[in-house]
Amino acid sequence: MKPKYFLFLLLILACSNRNTPQAVSEDFIYNYYQHADQAAALQLSYGLAAEKLEDEIARVSEVRSLDQQIDEMPKIEYELIGTEEEPTHMLFNYRLTIKNRGTTTHTRNVIINTEQIGGHWKVINFDEY
Repeated sequence: MKPKYFLFLLLILACSNRNTPQAVSEDFIYNYYQHADQAAALQLSYGLAAEKLEDEIARVSEVRSLDQQIDEMPKIEYELIGTEEEPTHMLFNYRLTIKNRGTTTHTRNVIINTEQIGGHWKVINFDEY
């Protein structure tokens, strides 16, 4: 990539506002579900969500280190299927489609609850069903 295009792309990314409820919930999905990066998802979390992630990080730390790359991840796509908005928080319902090697496909629904805390949107809880 030419340096001027790289700088332009970097400028666009730096100027985009990721401090919105939907952006934070999608960043959480990207880090936690698509890349199995609990530490990155933890940076977007607060309260119960942070507690869940800290517990999970402690449980998996013996199996893998946090900076270890996972060679083969399933392909995970997500689709927003519903939202609920309240004055102080916003809830998102996503359908995840998980494709493993070959033709194995699973679906899972994920609810992500966000809240504005100290001027920043955070994931305060998440659950699957």
